[in-house]
Amino acid sequence: METPSPEADATMVLPKSPTEEEAERRRRREAWQRRIAWGAPALVTLVLCVIGLTRPGLWADELATWGITTVSWPELWRQLEGTDASIGPYYVLIRVWTTVLGDSDLSLRLPSLFAMVGAAAVVGLIGIRLGSPRIGLFAGLTFAILPITTRFGQEARPYALATLAAAVATLLLIRMLEGFTLGIALLYAAAVTALGLMHLVALLMLAAHGLAVLLTKRKLLWRWTPSAFAGLIPLIPIIVIGRRQQGSQIGWIPFTDLHQIEAYGLEFFGGALIGGAVLALGVAAVSRERGAVVAITLGVVPVGLLMALGAVTHIWQQRYVLYTIVGWAVLVGLLLARRGLLAAGATMAALAVLALPGQVEVRKPSFRYQDTKAVVALIERNLQPGDGIVYGLADRGPGALNRDIIAHYLPPDRRPIDLLVDRPMRTDGWMVASEHQDVAARLGETRRIWVLRLGEYGDPLDELDGTKKDVLKERYDIAGSWWTTGYTVALLTRKDPG
Repeated sequence: METPSPEADATMVLPKSPTEEEAERRRRREAWQRRIAWGAPALVTLVLCVIGLTRPGLWADELATWGITTVSWPELWRQLEGTDASIGPYYVLIRVWTTVLGDSDLSLRLPSLFAMVGAAAVVGLIGIRLGSPRIGLFAGLTFAILPITTRFGQEARPYALATLAAAVATLLLIRMLEGFTLGIALLYAAAVTALGLMHLVALLMLAAHGLAVLLTKRKLLWRWTPSAFAGLIPLIPIIVIGRRQQGSQIGWIPFTDLHQIEAYGLEFFGGALIGGAVLALGVAAVSRERGAVVAITLGVVPVGLLMALGAVTHIWQQRYVLYTIVGWAVLVGLLLARRGLLAAGATMAALAVLALPGQVEVRKPSFRYQDTKAVVALIERNLQPGDGIVYGLADRGPGALNRDIIAHYLPPDRRPIDLLVDRPMRTDGWMVASEHQDVAARLGETRRIWVLRLGEYGDPLDELDGTKKDVLKERYDIAGSWWTTGYTVALLTRKDPG
């Protein structure tokens, strides 16, 4: 009988003791709980954002995003010199994206969808960092089911990407509060830069973070402050240019008043019921704990500051502080994690039920202010060869973008003739098209003319800019008028000369 050699003894694997096996099982269980805490919210967000993703047409702001993808790179830089430089990096990102994947509604909205999915995962990670996977799971699921999360996860604008950057910055702030390292500080600065690149107004987040540091770990201020300013340095050129363009870009926004404050409570989360529930649960979770302080300051401070600024300048828009839902979701997660699993699960289910009406509403064109697909379907259904079209450029709101509806959704061989255009949109640094002043000459002998107005007008020619109204009333009869969400469409036929 052979005896094992010393070398064989060295390679033998001893069986684990029951204690070691239990510890291993516990580690695996905790690893799975962490994965579920961020993975489940990401999955729920993905599913909710995919449902109905392309059902509503692009509204005016999204058409502005599409329009910038149609120009050459030199023209894009000229456009940004004159308008929208504050979100220029987002336009550059979308320009590259659509070069590869095309400019369909689906392609244009996918970056926002992916950003919201990522933000949901980060909210879960924030909860894990604050103490347990259970916090992360409930916080992430709260974020995922909010109708407003779905709404902006389905929109071709930069707000979802700003929300992702703010969530990452908040996670890094919590890491910094636990223990400062140069690596975390540099990552935090990068997240601040990313936030500002997507939307400059979102940098109000820094006021919330600064207050959280002051309240929880005052000694960290002298390290946090340089980290925050380091993130602002790359943004200086955009800040300077954006400041110069401020009047033309946000001058249309009304001042903050009681109506806007009321609308925040009723609409911000995607519905009054779900919004009221989240606010109530969030307030109930407020405490002196580090996580609660970070969450409540993020949820409240940027909103309060922007409302205050909106009272003296044209800047208050709810979507500019979209990322504050991260703070409220974390607060709900903190509260539910303190309850028993049954009570927490029942509360989460109740929130999901309260969110259902909002989930339905945010997929309707009315929630996006304009039903562009209805406009296109109406014109396309009744279009005849030789039809012309006249646009209202001075309509209430971004009427200058009316041409984009036809240009995006109708191919050149199935469009009415643009009778008045001289310089097309987004040419030589000008976003708005220029029109020929001699309206009568341009209309010529056109037998049928479509009129497209932004807004709902009882008389489709009422307040039409320039001499369009007078010339059209003199030469044409209104054969039909239609009103869709946000638009007035009319068909005019030439009067009988006799």
